Amino acid sequence: MNAGTESGPAIEILNLNKRFGRVEALRGISATVQPGCLTGLVGPDGAGKTTLLRILAGLLRPTDGSVSVAGLDVHQERSLLAERIGYMPQRFGLYEDLSVGENLRLYADLRGVAQGARDEVFRQMLDFTRLAPFTSRLAGKLSGGMKQKLGLACALMGSPKVLLLDEPSVGVDPVSRQELWTMVDKLVGDGIAVVWATAYLDEAERCKGVLLID
Repeated sequence: MNAGTESGPAIEILNLNKRFGRVEALRGISATVQPGCLTGLVGPDGAGKTTLLRILAGLLRPTDGSVSVAGLDVHQERSLLAERIGYMPQRFGLYEDLSVGENLRLYADLRGVAQGARDEVFRQMLDFTRLAPFTSRLAGKLSGGMKQKLGLACALMGSPKVLLLDEPSVGVDPVSRQELWTMVDKLVGDGIAVVWATAYLDEAERCKGVLLID
């Protein structure tokens, strides 16, 4: 899971604007995130946090401005972006009728993980998230905290350099929430840039940097 050494910023945003028709979702956003840094993306509900994360993930096109993630322009080089980022949406986005192991295999296919490396990658992910005893359990039968851990494991498939987490602690019990923080701290220590979107200032206080959306 080590992201290695980056020579430049993990994320660069310059004068970003995003409009949906007449609705101005984001205006004049500029920010920089460094590798190996846990950055809180903070703002109330409806401020545009999810919109910004989806732009960073290459799922939405900005109206104006420039955005680069892991050294790639999110618009011009979007086809390469999936190899360098992991994105965990706010709502559980995995297949609930597939088991934990089947979801991992599916994401390994999507992320192009080599067949010869998969056993070791799966072992690492299951050990890291403590989901090894639940490999055959359907994702839909997992607790809220375990679903978030599985989502994190799938987002980490392929060793991304940037990890985008959209309010990952919502609906998670306190013990699982602390386990999520512990795992994210380990990822940051390995050099991965993590953006943790939240509406809570107590979570923002745990981050090295904060991007505040008003």
